[in-house]
Amino acid sequence: MAAKSIRKSVSFDDSDGDQALLDAIATQQSKHQQSFSDLCKQALHQYLLSREPTQSVLLFMELQHQIAQLGVRVAALEDETSITAAFSQSAMPTASLEEPDATSQAPIAPTDPVLNRLGPLLEDF
Repeated sequence: MAAKSIRKSVSFDDSDGDQALLDAIATQQSKHQQSFSDLCKQALHQYLLSREPTQSVLLFMELQHQIAQLGVRVAALEDETSITAAFSQSAMPTASLEEPDATSQAPIAPTDPVLNRLGPLLEDF
């Protein structure tokens, strides 16, 4: 006994969108020798039943994850730098009192932007 087929129809109007879709359908059919029915089934299956993310979505998600990891690393490095700078700045005055040396009294120009901002605050403190 043959399987009973169910027919559904699709209507296209004269709009630019529908005409562009019809052109794309004709191009696809000529390239792959597919019937309109097979093409519709394939497209509907991909659109409605495919739950797996595409390769580009997976790549985008991986890049987002790597960017988040880099952000955490940068924040940790900034914290380490600011903590090290704070300890270095607080240790410098006691070292200069113990060893009065001309080189230890010369001002040190920090190249780190965090140190540039913290330097004047520590001097005022």
